[in-house]
Amino acid sequence: SLAPTSKSDIPRTVIASEVSQVLSPHRRKDCSEAEWAQIFSTPNLWEEVHNEFGCIPDWLISIHQCIERKALIRSQRRFRPAEIKGWIVEDNYDTYGIRTQRRKPAADWQPARKMAISTPEQHHRHSIHLMMRVLCLRNNVSPFTLVLDDLNQRAMPFVHEMMRRALSRNIHVIVVSFEATEYDPAIQNIPAYAATSGKQIMQDLRNALELAKESLVVVDSLSDLLEVEGIDIGELFNLVANKYASTLVGVYHQDMLPTQDAQNAYAPQPLELLKYMATSVIVCKSFAHVLAAKAARERSLPEPTFGLLQGAEGIVQCLDANDYQGIVLEAEFRRKSGRPEGETYFLREARATDYSAPTAGMVVGKLKEEFVTLLELVPAYASKEVVGFVNAAADDMESTFNLGLTEKQKQAREGVVLPYFDAQKGEGGEGGRILYDMGEEDDFDEEEDEI
Repeated sequence: SLAPTSKSDIPRTVIASEVSQVLSPHRRKDCSEAEWAQIFSTPNLWEEVHNEFGCIPDWLISIHQCIERKALIRSQRRFRPAEIKGWIVEDNYDTYGIRTQRRKPAADWQPARKMAISTPEQHHRHSIHLMMRVLCLRNNVSPFTLVLDDLNQRAMPFVHEMMRRALSRNIHVIVVSFEATEYDPAIQNIPAYAATSGKQIMQDLRNALELAKESLVVVDSLSDLLEVEGIDIGELFNLVANKYASTLVGVYHQDMLPTQDAQNAYAPQPLELLKYMATSVIVCKSFAHVLAAKAARERSLPEPTFGLLQGAEGIVQCLDANDYQGIVLEAEFRRKSGRPEGETYFLREARATDYSAPTAGMVVGKLKEEFVTLLELVPAYASKEVVGFVNAAADDMESTFNLGLTEKQKQAREGVVLPYFDAQKGEGGEGGRILYDMGEEDDFDEEEDEI
């Protein structure tokens, strides 16, 4: 192929006429009227022009480039549909600013029904289901459950129920004990009350966790584990929940004061740190104390205090502490998003009829029916008789002596004739005159009356 070279000294009109003479089939009087598309389609055009004139002019090259550019533009026509409403989706937007593409509904597709308004029965079932999942260790819903108790109400009824249900589901139970010394043979006990170090406790716990796929680890005194043995709660949580995918349950006594460390004066308190890390926080209260607090609220009085909170000398534990009827649980469940959800429950003591007979190789049978319930559904708490007793107590005036009247005293009071009884019948008087009879002992000064 010939590389076109240009000569600017050749006149355009001369070259145009000569080109038109060379291309005899396409001669025109003026070069602007020439059919350049047909001219440039002539074979060996550039070779003939170069042989004839010895060069190819710039203006001829520019005309060729313009013809090619126009042909390229014609070939790339944009497609525009006649009707565009068919493929433009209306309201195709998201409230968060992200566009979404709607799919065509299937043949059997039906629009979702609106959720019905939540009824009290649905709320009760949902709340009981939350506590049941924590008690039965379903799907590791709460990796770290913090249980708070005191001398007025110990947490052992709740902890024993968790261990009983874990054994009924054939889950390995491990107890790091600081207070109790004897447990069922099916429960693996790690005695921490002996002269053992924190490293030894962690090593024993690690060896026990390797024996089963899923385990329940119970620490009966977190204050002793953290402050006396010096074990980091983060290390314990990573070992139990993250490495072995098990459940950690810790009991913290609220009536035990934390030790003061001058070196870490600005560090958070152990209880605050435990509440921050826990996925479920459960506070244990005595049922008798809850009834007393309800009676005070019904009478618009401040709630009573019990135990050490009374501030009385020598009182450590109330007589009605650890009620035998059951235990009240103020629970707070935290979801993965961090949103808390709380409710108050009542857990009675388990009976033999609540569980079926154990099968071969099992210590406890399966649970027949859930018996944990909401506090507001307990008859002793929400019955009309209890409310009536509370209202009757509110009508009585608090005093050190009895201000009431017996039936005999009430009859005697009704038989008393009051003075000026006729005036109480609504009859008209004598104009309001004051009737007074002077006695001999009255001293009447006439001079003073004249003044």
